[in-house]
Amino acid sequence: MTVDATEQRSADQEPEAKIDKAVEETFPASDPPAIGGTTRLEETHSESDREARIRRRAYELWEKAGCPNDHTDEYWHRAEAEISAENSGGAGGPGSP
Repeated sequence: MTVDATEQRSADQEPEAKIDKAVEETFPASDPPAIGGTTRLEETHSESDREARIRRRAYELWEKAGCPNDHTDEYWHRAEAEISAENSGGAGGPGSP
């Protein structure tokens, strides 16, 4: 006697397979669903330029301080404040381009 493949499935598997098929049909093959994380937003040219200027200035400040191993984010924050002041029309800090 031959056993049909559908007879070998348990009652639990059949509804699950129908759900899986229904879910798969809701997503086009060319556009799979995103898996976790957030959507990455592209930086504008001016944002990347600003970040590069902050990075250079923070490095200058860090070098002037003798290249210490701690409090590195302080230099970033100081450089960021200087660049922001420049962009808002305020007086630029030392070493401003």
